[in-house]
Amino acid sequence: MLSNQQSVFFIQSVGFYCFVLLVTVTSSLKPEGKHPSQPIAIDARLVEGGSRCSGRLEMKHREEWRTLNIIEYIDTARTKVNYAQVACRQMGCGSVISIIHNTNNANRRPAWEVNFRCSATDMTLSECGDPKARRRVEEKSTSTSSVEVICSESVRLVGASQVCSGRVEVYSDQGWAPVCEDGFHSEVKQVVCREFGCGPPVSSKTSFLRGDESVSSKKFQCKGSESRLQDCATSTHNNCTPASGISCTNDYDVRLVGGESRCEGTLEEKHHLEWRPVGDVENYFITKKAVEVCQQLDCGNKVSGVVHRLPQRQHVWTCRGFHCRTKSEGSSASLTNVTCAGTVRLAGGDNTCSGRLEVKSGPSWASVCQLSLKTAQVTCRDLECGFPLHFVSRISSETNKEHAQNLVFNCEGDEDHLLDCPADTTSATEENCGLRETYLKCIEHPEEPSVIIHTPQYAFAPDYVFKGQRFVISCSANTDDATVISIRLKSDSDPPTEWIQTGVNSTARFLFPAAQDKHEGVYKCDYNYNIKPDVFSTPSIFHITVKELHDVRLVDGRSSCAGRLEMEYRDEWNPVSYQHSWSLKEAAVVCAQLGCGSAVSTGRVSNSTELLPAWRFYSDCDGSERTLTDCGTVRKWRSSYTVEVVCTDILVQPNITVYSSQSDDQDEPIIKGYSFTVKCFVQPQYPGGHFTLIFNQTHHQSQPAVNHSSNFVLTAAEESRGNYSCVYHNFIFNHNFSSESQRISIYFTQNTDVMLDDGGFWHADSAPCAGKLFVQHEGEKKLLSAESTVWDLKHASVVCRQLGCGEAVSTKSINLPTKESMWRFFSDCDGSESVLMQCGTAKEWFSSSYVEVACTG
Repeated sequence: MLSNQQSVFFIQSVGFYCFVLLVTVTSSLKPEGKHPSQPIAIDARLVEGGSRCSGRLEMKHREEWRTLNIIEYIDTARTKVNYAQVACRQMGCGSVISIIHNTNNANRRPAWEVNFRCSATDMTLSECGDPKARRRVEEKSTSTSSVEVICSESVRLVGASQVCSGRVEVYSDQGWAPVCEDGFHSEVKQVVCREFGCGPPVSSKTSFLRGDESVSSKKFQCKGSESRLQDCATSTHNNCTPASGISCTNDYDVRLVGGESRCEGTLEEKHHLEWRPVGDVENYFITKKAVEVCQQLDCGNKVSGVVHRLPQRQHVWTCRGFHCRTKSEGSSASLTNVTCAGTVRLAGGDNTCSGRLEVKSGPSWASVCQLSLKTAQVTCRDLECGFPLHFVSRISSETNKEHAQNLVFNCEGDEDHLLDCPADTTSATEENCGLRETYLKCIEHPEEPSVIIHTPQYAFAPDYVFKGQRFVISCSANTDDATVISIRLKSDSDPPTEWIQTGVNSTARFLFPAAQDKHEGVYKCDYNYNIKPDVFSTPSIFHITVKELHDVRLVDGRSSCAGRLEMEYRDEWNPVSYQHSWSLKEAAVVCAQLGCGSAVSTGRVSNSTELLPAWRFYSDCDGSERTLTDCGTVRKWRSSYTVEVVCTDILVQPNITVYSSQSDDQDEPIIKGYSFTVKCFVQPQYPGGHFTLIFNQTHHQSQPAVNHSSNFVLTAAEESRGNYSCVYHNFIFNHNFSSESQRISIYFTQNTDVMLDDGGFWHADSAPCAGKLFVQHEGEKKLLSAESTVWDLKHASVVCRQLGCGEAVSTKSINLPTKESMWRFFSDCDGSESVLMQCGTAKEWFSSSYVEVACTG
């Protein structure tokens, strides 16, 4: 048994090396041997195809031909391409053009279940993988799938690992030979790449030659539009230099299959030479992808794309990356069906709504050479692209283009479709239209307008304005062809505000005399055309911030509202030179801008004996402006005299506080009947001055300021309750100035540190006016001891007065059987006081008698 196997292997080896020798000879740079009339396939063949170079791939194993059933984990496009390359060689054909993996054949066929991979240089399927490995062919089986292969018949690419690159060889009666370098121009390369289903040729420095000797071969002359190289004109040349080779971009093609025409059906793409359906296209990209397919297939640009569900999964190209730009091998039960339609299109543009206007004319497309605005409107409406933005008619750049006829449409503007309009067919020989084409751009909404914010400081301002300054928002529509009807500006203020202008030269300028806090927020500017007034443009959205303007200041005057005027312009601070145009009107603007009231005086002050940098102010002020730059401008100057400004609010605002006589804590309540202090004080600014305390706007008390403050002592009586404020007065800059504090309200609480108890039940608003005298002291309420030597009727009168019970009628001592803890009273009263504890104090005492008081009330 071992000798038989060795014998068989020896025979196969001899056969293999003979075949390799034959291939080596015929693959040299010299013309190859003649094409056999009946190619002998060793172990691979193509059957039931339209020619000897196309059909179903079968493998011969153990003397039996069967189709291939590829193990799943090696079932890739590359594996099938290499299988097909072996078959193309053995059939005497060129390179692989395309592969289709049919998985739904109606009948099951005998198959070999294979488990091996081939390389690009393998000559037989038995060479593929490791011939000694077990189970290269797993078993006999049956399968509903098959690999359909199409090979080129008269041209091939050799010498490279990529399917779209290599040395170009053509077949003749003398065998395979490379094409001549002479005449191997871009048009020839385009045809070669197209024949192999690859993308356009690219420049490459790679050479695929195997030698430098000359050959006898063919020179090709192509126009670039041919489908196959053999369709080009040829001539035979002896001793020509072989072409170095070609590199095409990655193979890519697309088609629709299974429909009633080539413009509808299941979407399939070819990658790595294999046709597969496109699966797992996200819904968002179906229509976008379908548009590209319809345009590529020259089927118009009106489309519908839907996902079709299958009962079982099959091999597909799966979308990957942004906009489905890349593909990977996969399986899916979801396929994409596309239907293309349309007799009008815009070709060669950035998208389906821009480009060269063409109309379907039989199997081809005719250009539209002239266009009116109304016709453009109808065209955009027909294409569901909104309305026209730009259109122009110009001479075609394709000078060799064959024009069967060009069209001119005369629309009224209310038609739904371009073909509803009257049309004239114009011969290509007519001078005014023959080679002219119309380019049209439609848009769903007009483009976003340009927005510029103008301020006194900036011609093109950033996204902020200064409070009090005027500013202008300029909105400009971006169009040359259409007429702008209106431009509107919206603000998100509360409530929302809208301004509308007709616009001049497609521009509207919205003026705001003085920026205020309410002007801060989001703005939207848009516009509409006369073409479609109900459709407004995409809005330009921007935010404006209102900032405080700090470009003027008063210095060296001990106050921010008085002193020498300095101004900032373009990030540079300088004094303002005193010129004859400066007056109290300009000073009033400065005071208003600084929040310093009105102007009191302005004049010239000496800045230096030398001329120093300054701003010279050029005025057009009337005194009512909010900022100085609103009514004037400056330029650089040198001066020894500068401007001084004094405003009414030169004095800082004084402060006011109130204290109870019982505590220095401002939060301590003021008890009715006690004294309290109102303190007026001001931040040190100018020496001297005096304070006036205003009570309820009618009562006044004045005191000189001592260390910038004054204290006013008052009694907490009913007539003292109300509103208080402090006014600070001072004479400076030869003028009297005053500044008032904030107002405070003073209220008193009822005194509860004494009470009379008659032993009955009573409410707070009907307390007794006779009984035992209790005193609240140090947080504890106790009887008042009668052992005090100072207690008499005048003290009882203070108690009655404090309780609102009139005058004292009597006071006496009441004895107890035992001593108890009480308060002993120590007095400094004269009887005129309103509160007992304001003129005395108490301490704990153990006593057997207490005080009783009776009042008139």
